[in-house]
Parts: sequence; structure tokens; C-alpha cells
Amino acid sequence: MQKNCTIILAAGKGTRLKSETPKVLHEILGLPLIHYPLILAAKLGTETICVVGHGREAVGAYLERFPVQQVVQDPPLGTGHAVLMARRALEKAGAEDVIILPGDMPLVEHSSLSALMEVYKASHAPIGVLTARMPDPTGYGRIVRDWENRMIAIVEHHDADERQRMIDEINTGVYIIDKSFLLHAVAELCPDNAKQEFYLTDVVRMAKFAVSYQAPDYREAHGINSRAQLSEAAQVMQGRVNRALMDEGVTVMDPSSTWISPLARIGKDVEIWPNVHILGECRVDSQVRIMPNTWIRNSRIGTRSIIGNGSMIEDATISPDSDLPAHSVIDGSHIG
Repeated sequence: MQKNCTIILAAGKGTRLKSETPKVLHEILGLPLIHYPLILAAKLGTETICVVGHGREAVGAYLERFPVQQVVQDPPLGTGHAVLMARRALEKAGAEDVIILPGDMPLVEHSSLSALMEVYKASHAPIGVLTARMPDPTGYGRIVRDWENRMIAIVEHHDADERQRMIDEINTGVYIIDKSFLLHAVAELCPDNAKQEFYLTDVVRMAKFAVSYQAPDYREAHGINSRAQLSEAAQVMQGRVNRALMDEGVTVMDPSSTWISPLARIGKDVEIWPNVHILGECRVDSQVRIMPNTWIRNSRIGTRSIIGNGSMIEDATISPDSDLPAHSVIDGSHIG
């Protein structure tokens, strides 16, 4: 029997984004927000259930690319209600523990989730929670601990009193929970709170004890509820991708103006000048030089090629040793 399964919560509307596009389909580095937890679940090798709601036709169409089971939450009555809607699928899942990931939190690191899972397994607790310490915890659920520093509750911001709002340790919304305990606990939830929603966080109070792991970088906890938060998360992801490439032998002249998809594969000794976008499933072979203000998407650039300033390349293959002049526009072609 598979040890774990994953539930991704992707039913939110994202009202503050002021968009017709469902929240989880807004993009970071050319990929929708929902892509990032899906890849995290894939790395864990777990069976995955995705709870959809607002814009489920569009979200569902994207999810068809992945081996996930879709469950509908309508109307949206909170995170606890979302898990309750997945109950039948969860009962059929051959797993002992359930990992829960928000669909709008693209910055959660695999290393943090793995560390949480280790703490949870070692403790024999029914629930493990990924937490973070936020410089400004406004809007987040607070982690309440007893005098022995044991986690005893998560209090949502709207329900917190003045003392609890001073707590800077927050709930990220990432959990690992014993499946039997979770199925029993969500059935006992009630919407007795300021929002009149079924809070998944209330299951912590039902547990004999709970454990936690604090993410080393609080930015992992950033959910996306506004355009500003989307931009901030994109900059964090941009930094991660560019640093990883530079560590592997790629020259990035100006990381702050260079945007590269996590799906891109870039060889050693590639030289990337400022204001370059490399998005989608690109492959850039070794010793390529990409001059400023260039856009490349879903393309293959052969080794030792030079891509001239201001070029636009989409769905194309550039042969090795090509020298493209400035302002080249290539779409769906094979050059060289």
C-alpha cells in the first residue's frame, strides 16, 4: 500500500486578483500556480486528488495533463469543507497519511516538506503542520502553543484576539495527517467562526498532540491573493531558478532582468545577457550566447549558436553554430 497521498486545494476564486482567470491559473515564469504543487506531489510519488471549484472547467482542462483525480467543491465553504468533498476519493486511496497542499502557494520547497514528513513520522502524531515566522503575520492563522511549547491550536486571523495576533509563527496551510484521523475529524467540523466556514485548522484541536516543522525561509508561506503577491512570488522563483543555473555553469549577466522557466534546460557556458525571457520547455545547448532583449519559448537552441539582440523565437529549432541577426522573428521553424 502506498504510504502517502496528496490533496491539492485549488477551488479558490481569488477575488482580490480582480480577474476572469481562476486564481490557480495565474502564471509565474510562464507556468500556472497550480503547476508548482502538482510537481511537488509528483516528486513525492503520491496519488494526487485535486479539489476544484471556481473556474473548474479551465482548471480541470489543465489538470488533465497530470495523473490526478478531480473533486468538485461547490459552493466553497472553507478548507475543511474542501477536504470533506474529497472524502470518498480519500477513502478509496491506498494510503496511510495525507499530504495537503494549497494550490496557490508555489514557493513551498521539497526540502521543507520532506523535513516535515520526517518530524511527523518520528513523533507518531496524528498531524504535522508546516509553519513559518512572518515579519508581518497579518491575515495568516497563528500557531498557538502551551507553556511547554506544544502546538495546541491554529487560530485564524479573523478569530484571533489581540494577544494571539501578536504571534508571528503562522500556519502555511501545508499538512501531513493520518488518514483515519483526518476522515473522522473533518466530519466533526462546524462553521462556528467569523467567516462561517469549515476550517481545516480546527482539526489540530481535535488531535491528542500535533507536531510542526518551521520552514527556513518564511517566503515559502506566501500564498497568492493579489497581483502584488503574484509579482513578489515571481521574483523569489526567478531568483531560485537563476541561482541554480549559475551554480551549474551558466552565465546570467543580470539575474534581476532575466526570466527563465523551471522547465528550461540550459547547458554549461551559456551566456545570457540582460532582459532575456526563456519560457516553456526550452533546451539551450552549451556555449550559446543569447543577446539582450530576447524572447525564447518552447524552442531548442543548438550548441555554439548566437541569438542576436531583440530576437523572438517560438516553437522553433535552431541548429548548432547558427548566428541569428538582431531582431530575428522565428515561429515554428527549423533554422540551420
